[in-house]
Amino acid sequence: MNATTHSSPAALGDALAQAWQSDQLLDAADWSLHDEAAAYEAQAVLAQRLDWLAPGRPQVWKVGGSSRDGALGSSPLPPLRTREVRGLRNGGDFGDLTLIGAEAEIALRLAEDVTPEMAATLVPGQAEHLIAAMCVAIEWLGSRWKDGLATDNLLRLADAQTHGALALGPWQAWKPGHDWANQPCELIVGDQPPMGGVGGHGLNDPAWVMAGWLKTATRTGLTVPAGSVVTTGSWRVATKLAKGAMVTARYAGLGDLVVRA
Repeated sequence: MNATTHSSPAALGDALAQAWQSDQLLDAADWSLHDEAAAYEAQAVLAQRLDWLAPGRPQVWKVGGSSRDGALGSSPLPPLRTREVRGLRNGGDFGDLTLIGAEAEIALRLAEDVTPEMAATLVPGQAEHLIAAMCVAIEWLGSRWKDGLATDNLLRLADAQTHGALALGPWQAWKPGHDWANQPCELIVGDQPPMGGVGGHGLNDPAWVMAGWLKTATRTGLTVPAGSVVTTGSWRVATKLAKGAMVTARYAGLGDLVVRA
């Protein structure tokens, strides 16, 4: 596409919705977006076409950032690709999907309905009271683009930020005051050496996303229902997964989550 000609965000959202349903990949050479606002507009059309944000039904989102000083990236996610895992034979096998990566994350569940008026008053880092529970999570990466992770960042943003699926471990109580900056975390893929270390979350606290997430999720006037889930950004990431590979996210003291690609 000519560099000076940009695609209609609505047309791209429609095309992405078709690609999500058909598993037919799009060619990035056919599309171009002007800026981040256009990418979010296309993303909203995608979510609307596939009914990801039906009023009154718990929602699923991904929100994250590389630092507290920068803007948070966000996307609604498909509820039918979010699975509570209670074993490989009970939600843990994702072999029915085409996946290109995995991220170790922490997901949070919303304690109560949040209206736009409530969300407007929230301050980053001061919304822990709205967390009902947390869990170890793995976000699978997937793409509707032929070039996958090499695709232009704006086109990936429009495509639900390269989301594939979301695996949720057992829910547990939120830990106020937990030292997330010194939380050990490992991501293990098959027989490969663990990707480990201490800390690694860009915001040093999964709860930091709560205010930004709820402001974004209510900006169209919708209330975010209790029970909605947000996964809060990557601690470790692995790409180029082999089909059938076993993937483990391990947070010392919080638990493990084992799933199959």
